[in-house]
Amino acid sequence: MLVRGSGIRDVGKVLAISMGCVLRCLLSAAQGLVIRPTYNHYHRVQIDEVYTFVGSKKKKVWLLYAYAQEEDEILALTLGKRSKKTLKDLLKRLGDVRVNFWCTDGWKVFGQVLPADEHLVGKQFTKAIEGVNTCLRARCRRLHRRTTGFSKKVRNHWDAIRLVVHQRNARPSYN
Repeated sequence: MLVRGSGIRDVGKVLAISMGCVLRCLLSAAQGLVIRPTYNHYHRVQIDEVYTFVGSKKKKVWLLYAYAQEEDEILALTLGKRSKKTLKDLLKRLGDVRVNFWCTDGWKVFGQVLPADEHLVGKQFTKAIEGVNTCLRARCRRLHRRTTGFSKKVRNHWDAIRLVVHQRNARPSYN
């Protein structure tokens, strides 16, 4: 239910269990989950950022992730501030994956970190990842733009997002 847009309170109410039990199940299910690229080489990888909240609407946290459209796969993700450090963390999580072209929007940090000869900038190159943003926002209540369903702790937030991404990557193409 959590990976289909229901919040912790909703799940607890429907299943007649405590919010603590739901949170323990969330943390247990996310334990050991690792989002890894399937292949060692990708032609084009799109990178985008999605803002979300932890604790209150005043505390923005950014989800940065890499997406391969040809494989319909989220390769890596990270949470943090909208900064060069967070982008470098994302690239580190990709490990030794070779990428021919990085496709991004016009955020200046992308241009500072990614190699210029392998960097494609523009909406025509990021159209697919914008659709994935919509899918993630629909599947994870914590990513809705106008929501009261945000996490109080970064760990719970991170685990919920990883569960959604893992489920999305593991799903058959017809879901």
